[in-house]
Amino acid sequence: MIITTINYIASPTGAKFHASNKVVRGVLGPVGNGKSVMCINEIHRLAVLQEPNSDGIRKTKWGIFRNTYDQLESTTLATFKQWLPWDVCSITMKPIRGMIKYPLADGTTVEALCMFVSVDRPDDVKKLLSLELTGVFLNEARELPYALVKAARERIGRYPSQIDGYTDVYDNNGELTYSAPKELDSSGNVTFNKDGTPKYKPCTRKALLMDTNPPEDDHWWYQLAEDGCLKSNKSAEAKRAVTEIFDFFRGPAPFLKEGDNYIDNPLAENIKFLPGGYKYYRDMLAGNSEDHINVMIMGNYGTIKDGKPVYPQYNDRIHCPEKPLKILEDLPIGLGWDGGLTPTCIIGQQTERGQLRIIAEMVSEDMGVRQFARDIVKPFLQRNFYGMKIAFSYIDPAGAGRGEAEAKSAMNILNDEYIEYNEDGESVLNEDGDILQPLNMGFETEKAPTNDPTRRIDAVTSYLIKMVDGEPGYLVSRSCPMIRKGKIGGYQYKRMQMSGEERYKDKPDKNKYSHPADAEQYLALGFMGGYVVDSSDDYDDDFDDYEDVGVMGY
Repeated sequence: MIITTINYIASPTGAKFHASNKVVRGVLGPVGNGKSVMCINEIHRLAVLQEPNSDGIRKTKWGIFRNTYDQLESTTLATFKQWLPWDVCSITMKPIRGMIKYPLADGTTVEALCMFVSVDRPDDVKKLLSLELTGVFLNEARELPYALVKAARERIGRYPSQIDGYTDVYDNNGELTYSAPKELDSSGNVTFNKDGTPKYKPCTRKALLMDTNPPEDDHWWYQLAEDGCLKSNKSAEAKRAVTEIFDFFRGPAPFLKEGDNYIDNPLAENIKFLPGGYKYYRDMLAGNSEDHINVMIMGNYGTIKDGKPVYPQYNDRIHCPEKPLKILEDLPIGLGWDGGLTPTCIIGQQTERGQLRIIAEMVSEDMGVRQFARDIVKPFLQRNFYGMKIAFSYIDPAGAGRGEAEAKSAMNILNDEYIEYNEDGESVLNEDGDILQPLNMGFETEKAPTNDPTRRIDAVTSYLIKMVDGEPGYLVSRSCPMIRKGKIGGYQYKRMQMSGEERYKDKPDKNKYSHPADAEQYLALGFMGGYVVDSSDDYDDDFDDYEDVGVMGY
């Protein structure tokens, strides 16, 4: 059998990346410097290094993530196929799977299953993160939530297991014919279980691999790579753990900037493999903004604003007062939620004249819906909205959807619908063996009236374009930085790479600003649906239209 020869030569950054013994490895750099190629070849390398089982098969299983299905298929899969052609790895679609399988000279066989998953399909993510994996590759990690990093770390190193042929084998005479890999102590001796059996180590090496173009300087990647810890946990122990587990690498820029001039960098990597060499990058300088050049070509942390803002009507000077918005205690509040991997809750009020006021935002980085509601949202409501009425609580219909994971949908979690009780009224064990106490949020969360992007965006736009008694119909507090940055341009239609006239995608780009923006849209839909305060004398009678639950009704 003739197998295609794969001639991969690691760059200096790639050589360091491959040599690292850390569990989590990330590489950052400019576009085109071979980051994805490093990770794909590392998957292949670790698949070959996996110890064979009793049948002589080196079994591994990998999860490969990208933020959208289109990018997964057009970019990630395309690069994968370039380096692992059909005679090395067969590809099937829907779902996308790759099977690396070929014999080695020592008589063993490499067998690595690669599963490609997009984060914009939550059901696929849930399925994959319930699997036992050898390793995970997060492609373009700046577009992925930290919750995925946490979940991936919990799933790697779990395949292969003993049942996959990784236990000692004896013949009929009691002679050892196959010695499975085992855990060793610091002295190199085999360790044993309490029953005297050896501790097997089927998985030779687990790995979480990540690559990315530079994110903003408040991104989780920046926090871990540059600050040594997440801003949510700056303890000495947290920094020690990051140093022990994570290893970050950064590829050099193709140019050195001297004044306004871009000089070829002799230390640039992957140049000889790019069409035109340095010209590949020099052509990118023309027609691109400074922020695009700074991030995508020079490889620096920063923000790119080359997309089209979803809300061009937004004017930060007009719609965002210098002082934080005050809570109007005589008005009810509305809540808009976005579920998924990065739960978000936006809180707002609408005046009797129809002005929408965005007064608070809560955005999670590394927790699920239940923890987010319990540890962030509920205490925030208690501290800031004691005794106030809640007009409605809307969540994205996808977060309320029925299906395979119905019992764990975001809406079910918020409404305590998945918790079962025994005859004594005590909550019973869940499938993980834990007793979960009800959240008792004090109000019912319902699915938003629509998930149509156009209608959702129009709901917010309708407030942005109107005036109310000489004031803007929309105000956002300075205490809501994600909503504000999203309005300025972070929430955008991505520009399409096409010659000629500028064209943009017809749906907003999925990024860290899209989650708060989605939640705000559900909030706006709620207020447009009739939750308007009646300022007449019989106001109290009409208040029955609101959810008759105070924030402290737990």
